[in-house]
Amino acid sequence: MRTIAVLFLFASTLLSCKQKEAAAEAPGDTLPKEFVTFYERFLQDSLYQMEHINFPLEGIPDNALKDNETLTDFRWQAENWIMHRPIQKDSTGFTSSFSQLGPIIIEEILHDSGHYGMLRRFAYSGDEWRLIFYAGLYPL
Repeated sequence: MRTIAVLFLFASTLLSCKQKEAAAEAPGDTLPKEFVTFYERFLQDSLYQMEHINFPLEGIPDNALKDNETLTDFRWQAENWIMHRPIQKDSTGFTSSFSQLGPIIIEEILHDSGHYGMLRRFAYSGDEWRLIFYAGLYPL
């Protein structure tokens, strides 16, 4: 339970220290142009997506229970990965917001009801962007 609280506190801290924000469907002009190009291709091209994820990927599984102690070492595996696609706000009720902290871009995906969310972290490493963390759908 403590691990989940620490992870969410860390994510909240990063989000509160945002340097840049952007709108939901299009990351916009406030994020690096290279990231916007990467992000659009990442959500459209499944092979490209798989090549730009640090597997085994650190994160939190969907619907994680707060008292689940196995979350300290949870990793998403390539063989179980479900492709991430663009989020259609009109049909899903989810919106994205972006923040940047140095070479890391954090995408917070929240449902309009305020009851559910997801989190993705991308980092610029070497000469490319990569997904480095994913918290699956979780209750807020």
